[in-house]
Amino acid sequence: MERRKDFYQDREYHGRLQQIMTAVSLLAAALAAGRVIFVSYRLGVLYTFGIFYLAILIGTVCMLKKALFLREVFFSVWTRILLAYIFTGFQVLGLYYSTPGMEETVGVWELLLWTFCFAPLTFGAQNMLFAWVRRLCGRAEPGSCQRISGREERTISAEAGFSPWKSFWTAYGVILAGFMIPFAAYYPAIMAYDVIPQLDQIKISGYTTHHPLIHTLMLAGSLKVGEMLPVVHNADRAGLAVYTILQMLIVAGCFAYVSVYLRKKGVSKYICYLFVLCAAFYPTHGMLAVSITKDTVYAALVMLFTVFVWELVTTGGRESRDGDGQQDRRRVWMAAYWILTVLLLLFRNNSIYAWILYLIVVSIGLYGKASRESVEAKRFAGKISLIHVTALLAYLALHAGMVRAVEASSATYAREMLSVPAQQIARAAAYHEDELTEEDRERLAVVWGEDVLPEYVPAIADRSKRDIDGSSEVLEALLSEWVSLGIRYPGEYLEAFLLKNKGMWYLEDSSYLYDIYSYAKGYLQITYPSDQQEYVQALVPGYARHQRLQFLQAVYRYFAGGDAVWKYVPPFSLVMQPAFYCWLLFYYLVCCIGLKKGSYLIPAVYLIALAGTLLLGPCVLVRYVYPLMLAVTALVLLAAAELRFDSVKIR
Repeated sequence: MERRKDFYQDREYHGRLQQIMTAVSLLAAALAAGRVIFVSYRLGVLYTFGIFYLAILIGTVCMLKKALFLREVFFSVWTRILLAYIFTGFQVLGLYYSTPGMEETVGVWELLLWTFCFAPLTFGAQNMLFAWVRRLCGRAEPGSCQRISGREERTISAEAGFSPWKSFWTAYGVILAGFMIPFAAYYPAIMAYDVIPQLDQIKISGYTTHHPLIHTLMLAGSLKVGEMLPVVHNADRAGLAVYTILQMLIVAGCFAYVSVYLRKKGVSKYICYLFVLCAAFYPTHGMLAVSITKDTVYAALVMLFTVFVWELVTTGGRESRDGDGQQDRRRVWMAAYWILTVLLLLFRNNSIYAWILYLIVVSIGLYGKASRESVEAKRFAGKISLIHVTALLAYLALHAGMVRAVEASSATYAREMLSVPAQQIARAAAYHEDELTEEDRERLAVVWGEDVLPEYVPAIADRSKRDIDGSSEVLEALLSEWVSLGIRYPGEYLEAFLLKNKGMWYLEDSSYLYDIYSYAKGYLQITYPSDQQEYVQALVPGYARHQRLQFLQAVYRYFAGGDAVWKYVPPFSLVMQPAFYCWLLFYYLVCCIGLKKGSYLIPAVYLIALAGTLLLGPCVLVRYVYPLMLAVTALVLLAAAELRFDSVKIR
């Protein structure tokens, strides 16, 4: 009896201790949030996207649900604390860098204090996430996991009357119908700034590999088709419309295929319906579908490639484990995977680097799994290796053939790989100009010219690297100066890298909305410089966007512009941010490691490498991160459905 009394007293003591710690943590977070709001108000920049307040609300709710002390989670408490401080530290640092005047008002010690006060909210929210994922796969502690209902079991299993073929064409029609709205508003196409040099290549200067050559040739072919159409008054305008329609067909097909695949893998049909409706009518997808930019087709291919890799590592390229025609379906899948791989490499110049990393990881994973399984698994691994080798050879042959056929040059390509070094040198030179030695100035003169320092704009490297010609002498001088300044100013180098990529780690970043190009501000860059209007007319004579649907253009412009409506609705402003999908990918990896689901990591390898190439790129734009936004969304949905399906099988 006395032992039972001690047990209840001990339980009551721990309960009170938890309440005290929760109250203290909430009070500390409230005081820190009040200080942030007060400083922002004093600096005249109180308004944000609302994500900060949303995060405080979510963290508070999790704390009130006693998430600070959840035990049905993976990882040790110290690992979870480290993860919480990493996320919180990045957000506090982003707030510091993004608020004008904050650097003069707040010191380093106060930033550390803010991080310390906000970290428990992140810790509690992480615990809720990890506990939900663990319960989803049926690995929670005994008694803490609820059974999946019969309705959910029916959703996971094959649904009676579900026809993949019919569902594909229905989704395809709905998405195309949705794309027709921005197409009608912006007929014949949205011509952003990137299309101008491509048109110049086609019409005047000759082809280069600065942009993916297959995309430039695709545009050139569409213009040729426009010239052959006998019933049009302006061939170039018709050609641009041909390209837009072709791109819409490709993107809609990728979305439709992924929606059907999600449904077959056990994702709720209502989520699949929402997926199709978002693809069709959410302005981001429709506007990029009618925008002549290399990133749209590539983004759709990355999403599709991620789905194929998921199929590869989970079922070995078989859409069905049983039934007749399994070998035929696998052959069709292999052929499609081969074609998709070649296209993926062709539609992005630096895609080869991300793909090689994926190739290494998937080869190790497949052969490691095959060594523990049947002879058939070993044969399948060998066939996939053959597909990879032949796809790489086909890519090299096709790319070389296109270059030779149109005599394309690659003179401007080297400069694109110098974004980070150029930005770091530019920042160090701008902030320490008086400390530059004579030797520094001589090397800078070789790269940028006499008495000229590289222009430094934190959010974009195009200004700092635009005068680099890529010759061996220039590259040698740049390397020497990069090493020399890096040794003296490592902090400036780190800040230059972080600020250039702030849009990929700070959830409330707005630099990509305002600080990239003066003529193309906003969520989506849908215009080109006004002083190039005559040049555009010379490239495509008679081109003019029709003005019959001004009200639709106004609606889309308000969405895509800098002062967009979504900024005022925190849940929407969160999912619109590129950084949200980067952190979603990060926590996807963390959850896979915690669950020891190594095979689930393989579909994310290409995306991780792609994110790495973006970190080394010139700036953060939505259309650059768009492939991650699509692929990570599909990957998370697939993983959640697979975990739930595994839990049903275990039960």
